[in-house]
Amino acid sequence: MQKARDIIEQILKELLSIQVVPVSKSGSGEVPEIPGWISAGNGDSLIINRAISELILELAGLLLTARPQLANAISGKDWGSIVQRVIGPILAEIDLDLPLAVSARDALTALNGELDQTKWNFDKRTFLFGCSLIEHHEISPFTVGPVTISRRNIWLDAALAEGRITPVTHRRLTARWSGKKVRRRKGSVDSVNESDIFETVGEAPFICSVQTDGLFGSFAKEKALLAARIAVVGVALMWVSPRRALRDINFAYDGPPYIETYVFYQDRPESLGGRRRARSFHGLTIFKDIWEPLVAKRADWWATLAETIEFLLGDPAAARRPKLMNSFAHALIWFHEACREPMPMIAIAKFMSCLDALACGKGGGGIMNLISARTGVEPTTPIRKDGQPYKVVVNELYSQGRSRLLHGNSDRLGHDWEDLRGLAETLARRCLIHCFHWAARHSESDDPQQMSVPD
Repeated sequence: MQKARDIIEQILKELLSIQVVPVSKSGSGEVPEIPGWISAGNGDSLIINRAISELILELAGLLLTARPQLANAISGKDWGSIVQRVIGPILAEIDLDLPLAVSARDALTALNGELDQTKWNFDKRTFLFGCSLIEHHEISPFTVGPVTISRRNIWLDAALAEGRITPVTHRRLTARWSGKKVRRRKGSVDSVNESDIFETVGEAPFICSVQTDGLFGSFAKEKALLAARIAVVGVALMWVSPRRALRDINFAYDGPPYIETYVFYQDRPESLGGRRRARSFHGLTIFKDIWEPLVAKRADWWATLAETIEFLLGDPAAARRPKLMNSFAHALIWFHEACREPMPMIAIAKFMSCLDALACGKGGGGIMNLISARTGVEPTTPIRKDGQPYKVVVNELYSQGRSRLLHGNSDRLGHDWEDLRGLAETLARRCLIHCFHWAARHSESDDPQQMSVPD
């Protein structure tokens, strides 16, 4: 940790220079530097300059690197805030007349001790996101690992039974969600809870709850949101076109429904245009008596998806199949982004990245091997009647739709890629589904490369 000691010694030198030269007069002199401050504990503060602020961030990065177990649990920004909070009182107590090297060594010891011994808030959390799922019909809560999607009234009843909300909040939210006006409440913890839930759910008819454990601050929220998105990808995969299904499965977190409008004119009196509803909370059109058997038939599918989500939310080192789940996590993230992507060519790049993740990054040839192994299709089989062979189409999609686009040398950038987007979506969907089933059948395997080997 010599470098960390050196950084603290530099910080002490900067603190010493501030005592000699006021912060506002340091630097080039052209633009006075506005002093900053950090907490020194007990309500006191310690004046710092820009250089000290940057050195603290550099120190935080080193200390986080020295704690690899935290890499998947906290963001660099949140860790930097913790380090700044802890080091402030330590720096404030240092006598700058003493040898700085010795003070730096002692300060680092104190800093590491405080960081390791303090119980930071990595405790369990449950995040809520308003979302849509099924149109109109009452269905039982749908659970995939730590993610549960429930009708908002069902969630509300459960929250009341668990003591999470009060009867008053239950009654008022029920009224507000049914469109009734309610009186303004006096300020209280309970009224804030009511407002937060109502604003979080918005117009969405469902609530997606995600449980996390061992994650800190904004990192926990971002991972919970990612888990929610992957769970709904699993639902969308039951449809022939997941990207069309996801048009009706949306999160209030991403914003309210809106209308996409455009207008154009030509050499004629009237103007023309169009409009389309976007980010709808309408939900998928399916009856309850069809939905429930559809979900039940795919038990192994949900088991693999749940294992992937738990891998993303947990410590990879503690996962039972970290290599396989890492491939699935990459593939599902790319597939979600591809389905949400409005530009056909970029969507193809993302669908092919999904396939490349399942094929362990082995390019077009590896993707073809994966397709053959999981679906039984031969590379020379025409992809459509009188069409090109699978091998030719897959290589074309990978080359033009992914590699050349990302490297900036595609010569078909302005072409119509809509049909090929549908083809890439179908290939990615089929491979994901077959790989889910493969992972369930080979429950002890942690080698994603085996998915490209015929059973």
